[in-house]
Amino acid sequence: MMSPLWLIGALAAYFLILLGVSVYKRRTNTETDYFLGGNSMPAWMLAMAFVATWYGGNSALISVDEANTQGMGSWWVLGGPTVIAVIALFFLGPIIRRAGMLSQDGIMTSRYNKVAGTVLSIVTAIYLIVWGASQMVALGLFFMVFFEISFIWGVVVAIAFSLAYAMIGGFRAVVLTETAQFGFFMLGLIVTFVGAVIVSGGPDAIIQTIEAKRDAAFLNLWEGFGPNLGYIIAFGLAFTIDPAAWQRLQATKSPREARNVTVHAMIYFLPLYFLVVFAGIASIAAFNEPPEQGLVATLATSHFLPIFGVIVFIGIAAAIMSTICTTLNLSSLYLTELTTKALHRDFEEKQKVWIARAATLLAALIGFIVAVQLPSALKLLALASEMLAAGVFFPLVLGFFWRRGNSAGAIASIIGGGGFIIYGFLIELGIALPSFWGEGSVTRVLIGLGISLVLYLGVSLATPAEYEKANALVGRSRNRFADSGTGVAGTNENPNPTESDESGAVNLN
Repeated sequence: MMSPLWLIGALAAYFLILLGVSVYKRRTNTETDYFLGGNSMPAWMLAMAFVATWYGGNSALISVDEANTQGMGSWWVLGGPTVIAVIALFFLGPIIRRAGMLSQDGIMTSRYNKVAGTVLSIVTAIYLIVWGASQMVALGLFFMVFFEISFIWGVVVAIAFSLAYAMIGGFRAVVLTETAQFGFFMLGLIVTFVGAVIVSGGPDAIIQTIEAKRDAAFLNLWEGFGPNLGYIIAFGLAFTIDPAAWQRLQATKSPREARNVTVHAMIYFLPLYFLVVFAGIASIAAFNEPPEQGLVATLATSHFLPIFGVIVFIGIAAAIMSTICTTLNLSSLYLTELTTKALHRDFEEKQKVWIARAATLLAALIGFIVAVQLPSALKLLALASEMLAAGVFFPLVLGFFWRRGNSAGAIASIIGGGGFIIYGFLIELGIALPSFWGEGSVTRVLIGLGISLVLYLGVSLATPAEYEKANALVGRSRNRFADSGTGVAGTNENPNPTESDESGAVNLN
């Protein structure tokens, strides 16, 4: 068993490095600086931040455990949906960047109206806070094994440091620290895989164990498609419209750079998701039964030399904390926009930054409460993803392509689809409500998506069209002249990149 002093020393050094990075060349004088880093960071760095954000505790810990029981088919739990989402964002990326808005709230407000933007912000803020809570759960459980402390104290430590560098440096600090974290967790996962192979007795012992304990389907990638279809749909659609991904695309220098971010991200994602699957499979000969504390934590604390255990510890902690930090930064964006709308007044840029910092603190507090009350990382992530996909996907994405869609249809779609998912989750919590689908069934998310699509199409067609708004946003987002990076996306562009237009959104091109 590793000495806690090793871990405390390594964690302290890691924290100091990231804190130094967060302060380095920080610039948070304006809202665009705080949330988009001034649109000045390169594609490769944003792609690393993209990967570090999505590749959180569930990917690094749960995927290894799932692979140990499901085999290659477990790739579809998170790897498959991620690849599908990145492919979709390859085509959507330039459109998102040309829209020139600070957030999805700005896009919805410009495309529909302020009510639609507000409803989206509420759903998105809930999604981000619950997503962050799922990572807090993962890290709290991880710290329990390594430090032999309580779950709550593990979460407190993680939140405290995430808050420090998120509030000091804003989005620029988030991206810079996530770039460093990308290297940390890559190294940690490589050590985990190699160590699992060694502990299991080598490739021959692993193959013999698979032949003795599992059938041929264990190494068949496609065997996992059907059983994990619910995750593929919910996570795939939610990841496609995930605010963290859109923020990184909106933070690029130009629409062409936005597409480059997705290309770089795909190059990073593919080996990472297969690496965790291989690590889980390689561990099959090391344990008769999967350990309750999780494969990664058990291997690192009980089977690796201290130096390698520390590397794994820092790598996994980096992956989880990068996601927590991003959810806090983004939650504060949507909470800030909700606050400024509710107060019905104009704020100076520095005032908005202070509101954003207060909102970051509020998001951390709510996330902590959710994590303590519902300590199931995968269930929380599934709930958040289903709600975002069923509520927001159709009005947000189709709004770029279908000019007949209007405000009434968008609002009805978000409330109807997202509300149905919340209804289903209340049943999972034990409330006696009628249902005809099983817990974790793919039927629930399909029904939610169906309700959302029908309401968006039906209500839009039954109410007056809003072609002027549609033409303004659709024309700008599909104007390829913006790819030149000159800062002019079309005749509807605001020439001042930090000046709000009449919709309350901020143009960035």
